[in-house]
Amino acid sequence: MLQQPPAQPAPSVSIPDSPSTVDVSIIDTTSYGSVNTSLVFDPHFPGHETFKFPSYAFLITHPHLNKHVLFDLGITKDWARFLPPTSTQFIMEHMPFTAKRDVQEIIDEDPGRLGVKTSDITSVIWSHHHFDHRGDITSFPSSTELVLGPGFQNAFAPYYPANPTSTINERELQGRPVRELGGSDFTLRVGRFPAHDFFGDGSLYILNAPGHTVGHLCALARLTSGPRPTFAFLGGDCAHHPGIFRPSLYLPLPCHLPHLTDSPPSDELFMHSLRNSIKSPAEPFFKANIGVNVDQPTAEESVSAMQEFDAHEDVLVCVAHDASLLDCGIEFYPGKLNGWKELEKKGRVRKDRVTWSFCWDFDTSM
Repeated sequence: MLQQPPAQPAPSVSIPDSPSTVDVSIIDTTSYGSVNTSLVFDPHFPGHETFKFPSYAFLITHPHLNKHVLFDLGITKDWARFLPPTSTQFIMEHMPFTAKRDVQEIIDEDPGRLGVKTSDITSVIWSHHHFDHRGDITSFPSSTELVLGPGFQNAFAPYYPANPTSTINERELQGRPVRELGGSDFTLRVGRFPAHDFFGDGSLYILNAPGHTVGHLCALARLTSGPRPTFAFLGGDCAHHPGIFRPSLYLPLPCHLPHLTDSPPSDELFMHSLRNSIKSPAEPFFKANIGVNVDQPTAEESVSAMQEFDAHEDVLVCVAHDASLLDCGIEFYPGKLNGWKELEKKGRVRKDRVTWSFCWDFDTSM
């Protein structure tokens, strides 16, 4: 029987005070991929041989500045036509994808109560250069700014077709403002991350989180203000699965479930069985495989820094491929993420709570 370790106090992440907030919506881009789990992370859990994952986009709206930003775009539904040959070959051989709609179609076909259209998007931020995050930015107005992480263009230019092996099409960066964030932009530190105050008022911080790729970015959005503000941490591919950063020293997996009248006995038995199959309730289930990250030590540092945010009860961490978010009652676009704290979407060991809902990925009885 695993012993319950005492949780270490969560380190202070030192988020500057601000009364300014943004609205955030998670967009299910309808793009879904699958890959052999062993290619992404270890160890192997029986029944979890295939990693099936969504690719989210995040709509960020500053209500007072009337600015609308997209953090990532998922994969375009026309990837076979749009992407360079190197990417299409990789998808067909290793990572099949399906996508029903592009993110711009989702926004334009159903603006919903938010009233936002593609023509209103002022900036698109790519968390990094991989095809399942870039979407098709050529469908956005030429006035829409493209924001890149440090070192992006030096690392990846020239693009296809000038470079036949490039995974990026040169027309994705042509004909629009392109802003690559550099060292002089990251004037703050939020937690252990160098941070850029995107709107200049503390409502949205872009975080320099390299390791997975050159120029990989995360974001921290302030959703509510006041003495106990709440935040959404948008993790991109800092981790591909929640089991890469949970449990942690600050957020150990409980060894004893509370008595929950609305938790079926089968869930209780499953969680006890799961605890007996992991090495420690204070260490993540998985570790990313060598080859997934361009700089493994730096990537592990970024994961460690993200764990400190994850340990705070006022911060909700959302990584780009967390399928469990779809099943735990989080409101997706055109709904807003801002009310997650009021809905108690974090902490308790239940399938309808964000923190531990990923554990049911390993329930082979379902």
